[in-house]
Amino acid sequence: MGFIDRPKLIWWRKAFFQIHLWTGVVIGLYVIAISLSGSILVFQREFENDAPRLNPHAVTSLPNYDAIVAAAVHAHPNDPLESIDLRSRERRIVPVELKSPAGTRIVYVDATTFQIVHDGVLQQEHRVTQFLMSLHNELLGGRNGATVNGVCGILLFTTSFTGLILWWPGKNNWKRALKVKWNARWVRLNWDLHSVFGFWALLFVAMWGITGAYFIWPQQVRSAVSMFAPMSHFRERPSTWNLGDPIQPVSTFIASAQQRYPQSQLAYVYLDVYRPGGAVKVFLSHDPAQSLAMNEDVVSFQPATMEVLSDVSTAKLTFPERLSLAVYSIHFGDFAGRFGKILWCLIGLIPAALSLTGYLMWWNRVLKKWTTSKLNQLTNQ
Repeated sequence: MGFIDRPKLIWWRKAFFQIHLWTGVVIGLYVIAISLSGSILVFQREFENDAPRLNPHAVTSLPNYDAIVAAAVHAHPNDPLESIDLRSRERRIVPVELKSPAGTRIVYVDATTFQIVHDGVLQQEHRVTQFLMSLHNELLGGRNGATVNGVCGILLFTTSFTGLILWWPGKNNWKRALKVKWNARWVRLNWDLHSVFGFWALLFVAMWGITGAYFIWPQQVRSAVSMFAPMSHFRERPSTWNLGDPIQPVSTFIASAQQRYPQSQLAYVYLDVYRPGGAVKVFLSHDPAQSLAMNEDVVSFQPATMEVLSDVSTAKLTFPERLSLAVYSIHFGDFAGRFGKILWCLIGLIPAALSLTGYLMWWNRVLKKWTTSKLNQLTNQ
């Protein structure tokens, strides 16, 4: 008789139980906070979209991006340009992001009339989603909080692995362990909910744990992966640009990138020009409304000379490279449209449920007995 037949008799399974128990106790509240905030943030773009809908028709002519930027900057001359966002099928209203002392200012400009139709600071107009972003990414603690978040992500992955070991009931009982006995007493029902939902959501929970850690240490993970699978397409020549050097008009970067990929549409322009060695990155896609990381072309330029620092297309990437780009989309489920987001939102609540049922089991098996014992001792005294 071994683990396959009688797993509960194996000594090392008991060790895995202790690891699973105390890891779950330590990160349980963290998992609840991350689970609830992540499920809401699946719809972050929808919540933060303040662009008024003027009509259902997209712009048919090529927009004048310099004029669009000029309209936004003219309204806020002290706020420098950071990005242009066209990740939408409705491309008449163009969000222009400016760096404001108060946060990220988004100016929505009509690409046809160059009129500003909405203007606001993201952190002021969407305090709830921005709070949830800080909680989900940094545990409200800046860089130190992000580091703790990454460590907890690894612990969540570990908990998933040990949970699978503990779930195995033996080859004669595994089918019974796949479903919940809804008419059982609450103690057994709570156990079934924890065990069964933990099994069916195992891959999702493990994925969220390991991708959460990846977001904190992306370069380290890529370096480790590159030891086994080369990721040469991500190499970028260093930029010689310095603070104070001139920056070419936005339209020139866009035109140059579109010449390289004439079948793609502009999706996003990011100006990383507020540090030495900065660059201008132009993102293009066949369908900008879909997740960029799944099908994008990215050209990076030296801001003053327009030297091409890198030219990356997902069509040319190796599988590890493509997977590393798709991590964000996999984590938040934005690769399958509205249906995918709803599904990810619902499944994203399961880790919180697992933590709650786990705490209930801990209370019933450990804390309740300990509390009763202490109360009896006090009573006898």
